[in-house]
Amino acid sequence: MFIQRNDPPPLCKRAAGACSTRNSRMFFHKILASLVAFSGTTSAQSITATNTNREIPTLSPQINALPSLTPTVLDPTAPDSQACPGYKAANVADSGSGFTADLTIAGSNCQAFGNDISDLVLEVQYQTKERLNVRIYPKHLAPENRTRYVIPESVVEQPEWDGKTTAGSSDLKLDWSNDPTFQFRISRVSTGEELFSTYGHVVVYEDQYLELVTNMIDDYNIYGLAENIHDFRLGNNYTQTYYAVDAGNSIDGNVYGTIPFYQETRYNNGAGTTSHGLYARNAHGQEWLLRNSTLTYRTLGGSFDLYFLSGQDAAGKSSALTTIAQFQKGCIGLPAMQMYWTFGFHQCRWGYENISVLQDVVEGHRAANIPLESIWNDLDIYYLYRDFTHDQNTYPVPAFAEFIESLHANGQHYVPIMDSNIYVNNPGNASDVYATFERGADLETYIRDPTTGDFYYGDNWPGFSVWADFLLQSSYNWWRDEILLYHKTLPFDGIWVDLNEASSFCAGSCGNGKLDQNPAHPPFLLPGDPLTFDFNYPEGFNVTNVTEAASASSASSSQAAALSTAPILPIPTTTTQGRTEPTPGIRNLDFPPYVIDNVQAGHALGKGSIAPNATHNDAYNTTEYEMHNLFGYQIANATYHALVELFPGRRPFTVTRSTFAGSGKVTSHWGGDNTSTFGSMFLSIAQALTFMMSGIPMFGADTCGFSRNTDYELCSRWMELSAFFPFYRNHNVKATISQEAYRWSSVAEASRRAISVRYSMLTYMYTLFYYAHTKGETVMRALAWEFPEDSSLRETYSQFLLGPSILVTPVLEPNVDYVNGVFPGVGEGVRWFDWYDLSEVKAAAQENVTLSAPLEHINVHVKGGTILALQEPRLTTAETRNTPYTLLVALDGQAKASGSLYLDDGESLEPNATRLVKFDYTDSCLSFSSEGDYYASQPLGNVTVTGLGEPVNPHNSTWTPVTCKPKSIHLKYGGGDSDPATVAVGYNGGVLHVSNLAQFSQGGAFQKDLSLCFEW
Repeated sequence: MFIQRNDPPPLCKRAAGACSTRNSRMFFHKILASLVAFSGTTSAQSITATNTNREIPTLSPQINALPSLTPTVLDPTAPDSQACPGYKAANVADSGSGFTADLTIAGSNCQAFGNDISDLVLEVQYQTKERLNVRIYPKHLAPENRTRYVIPESVVEQPEWDGKTTAGSSDLKLDWSNDPTFQFRISRVSTGEELFSTYGHVVVYEDQYLELVTNMIDDYNIYGLAENIHDFRLGNNYTQTYYAVDAGNSIDGNVYGTIPFYQETRYNNGAGTTSHGLYARNAHGQEWLLRNSTLTYRTLGGSFDLYFLSGQDAAGKSSALTTIAQFQKGCIGLPAMQMYWTFGFHQCRWGYENISVLQDVVEGHRAANIPLESIWNDLDIYYLYRDFTHDQNTYPVPAFAEFIESLHANGQHYVPIMDSNIYVNNPGNASDVYATFERGADLETYIRDPTTGDFYYGDNWPGFSVWADFLLQSSYNWWRDEILLYHKTLPFDGIWVDLNEASSFCAGSCGNGKLDQNPAHPPFLLPGDPLTFDFNYPEGFNVTNVTEAASASSASSSQAAALSTAPILPIPTTTTQGRTEPTPGIRNLDFPPYVIDNVQAGHALGKGSIAPNATHNDAYNTTEYEMHNLFGYQIANATYHALVELFPGRRPFTVTRSTFAGSGKVTSHWGGDNTSTFGSMFLSIAQALTFMMSGIPMFGADTCGFSRNTDYELCSRWMELSAFFPFYRNHNVKATISQEAYRWSSVAEASRRAISVRYSMLTYMYTLFYYAHTKGETVMRALAWEFPEDSSLRETYSQFLLGPSILVTPVLEPNVDYVNGVFPGVGEGVRWFDWYDLSEVKAAAQENVTLSAPLEHINVHVKGGTILALQEPRLTTAETRNTPYTLLVALDGQAKASGSLYLDDGESLEPNATRLVKFDYTDSCLSFSSEGDYYASQPLGNVTVTGLGEPVNPHNSTWTPVTCKPKSIHLKYGGGDSDPATVAVGYNGGVLHVSNLAQFSQGGAFQKDLSLCFEW
């Protein structure tokens, strides 16, 4: 097993007429081509560093050369693994919570993509009423081989039996047969609905290849399998590859994260929607093949450790939201609660050259009256890209620390980047001293090269680099100490961890014998190097900016011509190699017989990352082959616990790129290196929804796009959209234009308006996070989750909900001033109100409504039946939080509404005081009561009620507004009557405004219960 640690261990539309499903999918396919067209790579040349007087050697591209492999899913000559013999079950024994059995291979060895394992153990455990676990692993596991197959609980949380559930009390049951070989199926006890079935298929278990095939219903609906950049509904002609990779905007390919969980929705021909889920606890490289009638699960090793979720609530009703909550609560752990300030707007760029530029950005936002909560730095702050350093020419200490303290004085914050690689000192240069590396080297805490026994020397931004081995306690201690030491010079407020796939720019331990060349330039041009300016602009730019588009095209051609005459390194040559053949007794780690469809050139596992045969320092020399997809989780966990020590009692704020199932307990996530295209903006919604499912709700995309140039139209639309994502950050790369919102008047106005809405409802978003943190509820929601009986919504992801109550309909294409959207539930009496003027939407069931959407406007609607506690938006979250409360009451079809508000100090890891306020509007009376002892001093200033009137036909949301304001108001605050004589009342068109209430709650709006009744 892995070495144990003393510190906390890692845990693990279709509408009537013109339908929104059609619009979403047509638009997706229209933009997909524009995204794929910009996925090329750039060659390398020798570059002179801008902040040093000596030339930095450039790595030879030959070190990147690897055999070119054909992914097995694309190889028609690959063996048919379903021709393998399968297994027979025997020696079945009751375990109290389920049963165990032996599985023995039912024929001669197959060796499709590895060495067959003849003897297996089957464990079936009814862990909780809603969760059934099926494990299959080798019967004879020597300690030194165990970690090849079974992920230790000390690394990834392993769900356990609740101590009481049996087959007789479970929602689920497992049936199995040995005819002709072992096969099993999972079904619901209540209805017999079959959820998963391997009947008709064999189980394949080899040392480098596992396979299960399940039968699927026609036209099935599967969601999840994060991380992917794809339609939210995954479809039935899609392969999800899992191998953490440094490849931005990887459409339909493997990306940064590995969260092997899906949720399936079945509409059952209108007979009642059902939902269930499956989590496969395996960290190896893997693929999920979604095909017309089957789903095939294949991994490069490990074990079958499957958790089937019924999705049923206490009443026996199943739903997507319940399934997702069961996954988070029972399988991977609930997400961390975030600090209040982190929900503000963040600004970052790779290209803030010095403190003066950073100060200008802060002042630019203030001058434009655009809220700015936090300023971030990319790699610019570091000396030659080395973590925990300072470029004393551009970011000198103590001037830099003084700048950050000035942010703190204004209620603002600062977050720096920290890459996962550590530069290695040049042994031939006595002046090349990097203490961070040396301290780690003294502890021998880095991953190793098995061919030399020395450290594994890969390559990243600073040159030849090493990576910490987070299977060691010493690595946790070293990383913590470096963070604590760095904070003494730079008073940051959170940490952004990047390149933690872990990414290496060469193949193998390429620094062996070459460390005297350090610092070495990566084997490709970097943004900001000569002749690297990006002249690409978004779709539609040639329409809105004809002259500038022509100039950009001309400049791009000139740069390309100049680049072609520059001394560019030759393109690396590769040899073509087919699949490797399984060798008895040997595992080929670098080139396993089954080739997953890795997006890196050549598809090899060692391209762009630490080689699979690199070894760790635990007792069994566990390899990267087993650990690769866990590196991001481990360093995020180490960073989280370092911040716990740095800021005792305060919630850590970390953002990381590579994730695994359970990462949400210790980190948040951004969508990685996207592009400045409408297509990338569109797909960010689906990406966000998959992370809501995955227990990482603090998610956001690089607003306005990271690579390529944005323009005023795209940036306006994206600033509007991201205002309703939990994590809201604008970030882009150097060698492109600056894209801070204040640089265009239209973007500035769009941003002010959208942020005003966001900051008004910060309390709502914070409350949603409280429920995510305590119950596993989702923050952003697919329309289909909230309206599960409407099958027309299964592919509607150009719109989304924030919680159950806020509907967001963004513009996602260029050169339009309108947007189409549906208003779900209107046919069943659901009411929707425009956020801005509180007017009620008039729409028919499943109607695709055309909404006005000028450039500075994003459509936002409030669901009837909602009560929201709002505050006045200011330039920071702290200022906003100190303003009086307003209650917005939007009535449903029965003239009722409800809501809640969670309050605490906004930062404590374990708050000493909390308050939960419950709101209700029934029979023309608004009331609230609260529990807890958190004191919020802000008074209640105003109450607005919309939707007042008499229903003409509730089934199509037609109401006649009341024609006059109330005859009288009865106000009780804290149990006693209050004189409403000084209360101001206004009424117009079904909207009632009650103001001047602050006089009754100067001691705090929610310190006492309130009742406010209206007589008409």
